Amino acid sequence: MNSDMSETLTADQAPKLSPEERAARLEKRRQQLIDGFNAIPFIVHVGGKLVYIGEDEARAEISMAPHLVGNTFQQILHGGVIATLLDSVAGVVSMAAAYGRLKGQATEEKMRRMAQLGTIDMRIDYLRPGRGESFIATAKVVRIGSKICATQMTLHNEKDALIATGNAVFHY
Repeated sequence: MNSDMSETLTADQAPKLSPEERAARLEKRRQQLIDGFNAIPFIVHVGGKLVYIGEDEARAEISMAPHLVGNTFQQILHGGVIATLLDSVAGVVSMAAAYGRLKGQATEEKMRRMAQLGTIDMRIDYLRPGRGESFIATAKVVRIGSKICATQMTLHNEKDALIATGNAVFHY
C-alpha cells in the first residue's frame, strides 16, 4: 500500500492518524490553500497575497500600486479591487470550512465539491475611500451548511481604518 492510498479511501477505511500526523496533514492542506490562492492569475495581477488561513478565518494583504487606483484625482483604491480581494478571501475560507464540513467523505467527493465552489451572492458596503499604502482583507465564516457557506468580510488599511465590509454566500 503506497502512502497516498489512504487519500482514496473513505474515512472509516483509512488508517487512524496520530495527532502529529493529523497536524501535518492539516498544515499541508493549509499550505495548498495558500499556494492556490496566491497563484490565482488576477490575484497575482493585483498583488494580493493570502497571509493566514484557519478553519473559519482568512486574511489577505495587498499593497497600493498605480495600476490599482480607481480615482486618479484622489488616488484611492479601485472598488473593483476591493470587491475582488474580499470575494477571493471569503472564497478561500469557505473552501477551508467546506472541506472540514465534508469530513468523513471520500477524497474524490471532497475534491468534486471544492471544484464547484462559487460565489452565489455578495454585497459590499464601501464605507470610506480606499486610502492607504496597504490593505488587509479578512473573511470569517458565519455559517457552514451542507451545501452553502455564509461569510462576512472587512477591508482595513494599514492604519486600521475600516474601508469596506461585505457579506458573501458560496455554494459548494
